[in-house]
This record gives sequence, structure tokens and C-alpha cells, in this order.
Amino acid sequence: MDNSVFNSQVLIDLVYRKRKPLIIIALLAGVAAIVFSTPYFMPPRFKSNAVIYPSNLIAYSSESPTEQMLQIAQSSDIRNRIINSFDLYSHYGIDTVTNPHFKTDAIAQFEENISIKKTEYESMEITAYDHDPKTAAAIVDSIINNFNLKAREMQKEKSMEVLIICKNQLDMKKAEMDSMEVAIKQIRNDYGILDYKGQSEEALRGLFRNLSSGNGNGVNEAKKMIESLKVKGGDYNALNEHLWRIRGHYNELKIAYENAYRDVNKVLTYTNVVTKPQVADKKSFPVRWLIVLITVSSSVLFAFVVLLILEARKRNNSTENA
Repeated sequence: MDNSVFNSQVLIDLVYRKRKPLIIIALLAGVAAIVFSTPYFMPPRFKSNAVIYPSNLIAYSSESPTEQMLQIAQSSDIRNRIINSFDLYSHYGIDTVTNPHFKTDAIAQFEENISIKKTEYESMEITAYDHDPKTAAAIVDSIINNFNLKAREMQKEKSMEVLIICKNQLDMKKAEMDSMEVAIKQIRNDYGILDYKGQSEEALRGLFRNLSSGNGNGVNEAKKMIESLKVKGGDYNALNEHLWRIRGHYNELKIAYENAYRDVNKVLTYTNVVTKPQVADKKSFPVRWLIVLITVSSSVLFAFVVLLILEARKRNNSTENA
């Protein structure tokens, strides 16, 4: 191809000579773009979006709260809830009777019309497009509500596991505490030991006092108490001290159990909504002027390239014949 074809003067001259067909092509492309951008061919779509920040989420890994929120919001569970609650099969005109891939088609339509993404400011943006502006806003609002519900279910499930563990430990500690109290009570009833340290001191004082005064009955009583303390005093003291420690552990477990019980039954929200979904009063797609501009520009450019190629061949043929 002769490089002189790409000379600016040649290009300008070509445009001038072929201005009529180029204008006709531009007009035809413009009319076609206007016709095919009407609602009959391109149904209007309305946009609704929301921007939210995470709140009260339990950490499951090293991911950020926003990333965790994104994972939950993009879960198939929430997607399926939205598809079923809004009957998007019918809404998107998907045949669920004869089409064996209706679920795949519904998911594809869902992902085409609804986007959930992380923003640069560590928030999450939910955007929905629909031919009904009210439906678009309702879908965004429903995703937020279902996210809160899903996060609450996950938190309740984990809290319930903790609650069961705490309850089992609490029951075991209570059983241990009860058995030790029974053993201590048995020693008290059989040997009369109520306070190892106090009774030991009092028995020795009573023994010396009665020995010095010659009180035989008092000496016998003191010796009997000393013998009881000698036989079971150590066991009583060990059981009593261990029981004191068990009661402390039991009280700690009771506090943990009460906290887990509150976690299971509390109702929290897990989003801070910065931008609430609104019902759009103007369509977002199609933008007719943009479609017309792109169509006309593309058509004219394509026609000009074709004319340029034809002009180049014509010049080459002229050169060869000469």
C-alpha cells in the first residue's frame, strides 16, 4: 500500500470527496441507533445501590471485617434467598418447566444485574439493576437484611457451641462440688469436725486445761476430739480447701455460661448503612445519546477505513498500469 495514502492532505481530500456517502451512513446509523435504543428493543433498567460498613462481626480468620462481610454477602445462601423471595425465575422470564438449566440461567441473570463489591474505603457497595425501580431498591434492601440474618445465624451457631461446652463443664463441676459437699457433711456428722484449725486449737487448750484442773470428763472429751481430728481432720481440711477452689471454678464457669447464653439470644445488626437504597426516578440504561454517538462514530469510522482501503487499491492499480 502506498504510504502517500495516509498523507493528511489526501485524507482530507478523501473525506471531502466522499462526504455525501459518509453523511448518509451517519444518518442511517443514527436512525438505526435511535430505533434500536427504544424500550421495545432495549428495556430501560433502573439502578439502586447502598454502601455499608461492617459492625459486630466475629473474626473467623485473618481477613478484615469488610472482606468477611463481602464473603457472607456473596454467599450462595443469600443469593438463593433473593432469587426465591423475589421469584426471579418469573421476573427474568426463565422457563422452569422445560429448561433443565433454569437455576444456572437465574444465577447468571442475578450476577449480571446485581453486584456486591468492596470499595477503596473498606466499605461494601451493593448495586442492583432492574426494569422496575422499586424492585431494584427492594433487592438491595433485602440483601442487607439477609446479610444481617446470615451473620446472626453464624454467630448464634458458634455461640451455641460455646454454650453447650460451658453447660457440660458447669454440670461436671457442679456434680464434683456436690459429691465433695456430701463427703464433708459425712465427716461432720460422723466425727463432729466443723473447723479443723479452730477445733484443733480448742481441743489442745481444753486438754491442758482439764489436765491441770483434774477434770477427767473434760480430758476424755478433749482426747476424743483430738482423735477425731487425727483420723479425719486431714481429709476434712483437704476436702474443704479443694471445695473452695471448685466453687471458684464453678463461679467462673457460670459467668462464661451466662455470657454464652446472652450471645445466643442477643439480636444485633451487623451493618452500618451509609447510603440507603433509593427508588430511582430516572433510568440508568440505555443512555440513548451515548448509544447514538458510539453507533454513528463507529459506522463512519468503519466506512472511512473501507473507503481508504479502496482508495489505496485504486492508486496501486493506477501505478502498476502506468
